[in-house]
Amino acid sequence: MSQTVAHLALRYLIRSTGTPEVSTNNVLHMLLSADEAMAAGFLRVLSQFGERDVQGCRIDRESFSTDPVTAKRSFRDFLLSRDGSPQAVVETKIDSSLTSEDQVTRYLDQLPNDGLLVLITRQPLLQGLMRQASQQLGITFALDAGIYQARRGEQHVLGLSWTRLLRNVLDSNGAPFDELLALDAAIEGIADFVPFSGSVQDAATGRVVSQVTEVAQELCTLLSERLDLANVKYDWVSRLRQRGWAMWIVFSIRGHEFWVGYDAEYWALIPGDPEHPESGFVSGAAPSPIWVNRYHNASWKVSPEEGARLNRLDRLGIALPLQVPLGVPQDAVVEALLSQAVQHIAKISEGLYADSTVVDSTGAPSVEENDPDDESGYLGG
Repeated sequence: MSQTVAHLALRYLIRSTGTPEVSTNNVLHMLLSADEAMAAGFLRVLSQFGERDVQGCRIDRESFSTDPVTAKRSFRDFLLSRDGSPQAVVETKIDSSLTSEDQVTRYLDQLPNDGLLVLITRQPLLQGLMRQASQQLGITFALDAGIYQARRGEQHVLGLSWTRLLRNVLDSNGAPFDELLALDAAIEGIADFVPFSGSVQDAATGRVVSQVTEVAQELCTLLSERLDLANVKYDWVSRLRQRGWAMWIVFSIRGHEFWVGYDAEYWALIPGDPEHPESGFVSGAAPSPIWVNRYHNASWKVSPEEGARLNRLDRLGIALPLQVPLGVPQDAVVEALLSQAVQHIAKISEGLYADSTVVDSTGAPSVEENDPDDESGYLGG
């Protein structure tokens, strides 16, 4: 199998699971366990970079120690030991940063006074990871040829990228291993996942949220024009509204107001869940970050007329999670959502215009458009 095909297959394996870090470590451990020369080269390069002799060590995957006081288990991605004595811990990352405020110190506390801790992540995330490690340890890392190094007493802490590690694992003739080159290409070749905020602990999740908000903004910007082209009747549409957890616009049809857009809390809803009336009556649909729905707020006091409008929207099935197609370009996602939204709003409009009990209301919106701090547009339950 060529390296090109191999790294594409490995990338699919890594990304098709819910835990890409675990998948990557399992693949690496399998390769090292099956090839003694590769394992020797792996330990040799760690010895060289870490200035500690770990050659000949046993490589254990997913080892753990138990705190004698709290009985809490502390897992290590890889533990290197000699004659049953820990020599080094190798902690790897794919998209996430350090997962606790004491992760680095806990690992060092499990090692001897001259132990080695190696932190590995993808190149775009390395600087951020080592900044976290520096804050936890209260020490400064020196950067030399792409490798971060620092000492806590006689203990050595090393930070490097997957590329720096895997491409320097050599056989006895000084040649790299094709399998590790393919694994490196699979890991480091993922260019669509990069950190964009220090507050986001998982860069992959952060990127997904960023993409969703971009799609939602395009949907909200284009929707009224598409409704006009489809000759869908409505009274008015609001400006784009945003909060930290939501982005939406408001439509009114014959005085019946509803919103279209992204809401993080709705993303967690199961469509058609009877315990959550705001989830609507569409069962079997996949959860979605983007919805068409009316306002739901149990604390609001509504007039009989407004209550009748809300009930009318419910009978027409206003609550709809727009289904997001997967594996297609962003433009195609936006088009699919626009098509669903136009079709659904057209159905709502036709139903309201066909209802003889509706009394037209074209007054001012209940959501004050001129007040950017107004919270009356709260979407949740």
